[in-house]
Amino acid sequence: MVKFTVKGLIALFVTSSALFLTPMRSDAQVNMKTLAEVAESCQKDVSSKKYYQQMLLNVAQWFNSDLEECIYSRYHYSLILDKFTELASTGEILPGYPGSVAVGQLASTFSHYAYKRQLLDCIISNNPSSDVCNMSRMISNYTNSKYRSDWYSRSHYLPYVCPSCVVAHDEVSGSQETILKAFIEWFIKLDKPQRREVISLLGDDDEASQLIRSLNNDSEKAVEEYREARARVQQQEQERRRQELLGN
Repeated sequence: MVKFTVKGLIALFVTSSALFLTPMRSDAQVNMKTLAEVAESCQKDVSSKKYYQQMLLNVAQWFNSDLEECIYSRYHYSLILDKFTELASTGEILPGYPGSVAVGQLASTFSHYAYKRQLLDCIISNNPSSDVCNMSRMISNYTNSKYRSDWYSRSHYLPYVCPSCVVAHDEVSGSQETILKAFIEWFIKLDKPQRREVISLLGDDDEASQLIRSLNNDSEKAVEEYREARARVQQQEQERRRQELLGN
């Protein structure tokens, strides 16, 4: 892992600019315009103490891996909003915690598990503490900000997509089941077509599983595109310095 320096941040800015100028390939699954916008916002926030302080975080240094986590999470969330355009207007599950973010976080988390997610069964049971809700409780897989020493072992989705959601986590008692209960109540209040859209992504059928994998794969490809652009910029910078040293 490489600590950010002033020169490093300048290189990152140039990387973002390079992405804006990269044409879309006909076979590309990455939207370069979206990636450039996401990369620019992540480069600004990942290195900002003020950004983390709003979540009661106070860490002195951040790494390229954090930047890539941010790009993955924000690009993934942008795909969710592009595919399900009405999600952004479905309100909050808790103050400061949009339902669309909860859907994105669950989709990102579910992508790492091959077995049944049982979200619909959990909603039907209306009992967040039941066994059928084990997977669904991962909506609350973020640790309280008072105990942030295990930051790197936790999900980065909420901090980089929705800082106010992290605050919402910290402000509720017994957050894991409380937040899932709030999500269930939010889901039940949705219009039927909106419910079907959510389940089309978070359900147990093959189409939902394929969609979750597709969102995950496309987000990982976006990170790869960024990584390649960063490597090109660094190579160009090394060549520029080499030419300067040689007096060319």
